[in-house]
Amino acid sequence: MRVAVGAMSHETNTFADGTTGIESFATATGTDLPDADGVGRSLGGIVETLADADAEILPTAGASALPGPTVEREAFEWVRAEFRARLDGETVDGVCLDLHGSMSVEGEPDPEGALLASVREAVGPEVPVTAALDMHATVTERMVAHLDGVAGYRTAPHTDVEETGARAADLLLASLSGEASLALGWEPFPMLLAGERSESEAEPMRTLLERLREADETDGVYDANYFLGFPWADSPHAGCHALVTGDASASATVEETATDLAAAFWRRRDEFDFTTEAHDPAAALDEAAAADARPVVVADTGDIPGAGAGENATNLLAMLLERSDLGRPVVAVVADADSHATCRAAERGTAVSLSLGRAYPEGTPLDVSGTVLAHHDTDDARTALVSLDEGVDVVVADRRTNVHRDPAFLRRLGVDPSARRVVALKSGYLSPAWKDLAAKRLFALTRGETDQRLASLPYERVPRPCYPLDEDVTWSP
Repeated sequence: MRVAVGAMSHETNTFADGTTGIESFATATGTDLPDADGVGRSLGGIVETLADADAEILPTAGASALPGPTVEREAFEWVRAEFRARLDGETVDGVCLDLHGSMSVEGEPDPEGALLASVREAVGPEVPVTAALDMHATVTERMVAHLDGVAGYRTAPHTDVEETGARAADLLLASLSGEASLALGWEPFPMLLAGERSESEAEPMRTLLERLREADETDGVYDANYFLGFPWADSPHAGCHALVTGDASASATVEETATDLAAAFWRRRDEFDFTTEAHDPAAALDEAAAADARPVVVADTGDIPGAGAGENATNLLAMLLERSDLGRPVVAVVADADSHATCRAAERGTAVSLSLGRAYPEGTPLDVSGTVLAHHDTDDARTALVSLDEGVDVVVADRRTNVHRDPAFLRRLGVDPSARRVVALKSGYLSPAWKDLAAKRLFALTRGETDQRLASLPYERVPRPCYPLDEDVTWSP
């Protein structure tokens, strides 16, 4: 039993400035792929499950990058060519892939569909192909046409990525062993939904995800999923989806299950709300000032690097600088290569003047001065902690990064987050580690490239009508 594996992961924010080139991706090819760090999120679960089944693994290619602006066509074509180069002329019994599902590429409106079409062309129509997808995948007709089985994340924040890879591999193994003949049931529906309104621990998502586990127990159904799409992509395929993998002999049940799941989700569309207390930025800081417990963790939701934003908006920082009732807040992270270079050249304890980041949407930098307190480098970014003269500490990075999702990162810079009244993070929903630490959590609904008020975004390609852009939209499966 010989199985090809590969990975391609990018969540593309089409409202973000710039493009994402191949240099932004962690990549690996051939025999380097299975053990490569940061190349795939579910790939480890796929490889381990296949290895436990004594499958011979043919590694193709992998590429993964932090969510960001539109992917350059050259980068996508490199990945597609590497996939094909390792599949052409090879005989495989199956294919199992780790894909995100919400990538946008210059000149290619359906890149995952195009990648899967290329894989299908290489292996032929009879070879089963399964994939692990992110919960925020945007499913397309072309993807469904070329996939036999799908498993998706069931947690947000995403803590089940390895398990999802194992589920995708199990589907493939069931097909290869003759235990199952895979078929998909797909029901899209016209709805945009941000992750900050659909965390898996909160209603209505908690109950809807329980319906998936119940559906898995239905005769003929193997793996039921909701895919919520990605709202910061102006995509002609935008929307939410129910996608069910089952047995071809029970195709009617598989289709009916997808229909029922989609209808159940749609009925509860008005119940999705922020899963953290949310306010406009000024009111969020007022709430932080009034809180007795510490730390209050304020998420700067309009500038989330984990959803593709530039991580350089200084609007919330500017507001913090104007206040004196929040102790000494710490802000993490502002990505600004030039400002970081200035900090990097300065020894600890040295005064610096910075033109930091940009105001959104004007683009003007924030002129500040302060003292460099610490430097810390990771595999993802080089950072510096600067104590601003106006009473705020800020972490400056040389590039966009998500290292601040772990509170331990601040401790490595000498900051004890539990001792601060306010910690402001470039984040949407918080990581489990921050949730455990925060005495109070707040969303500051800042403007930016990940604006949570979706109706304010300049969509041009999203199929209309679509909820909540069009509140009176009607739909039935």
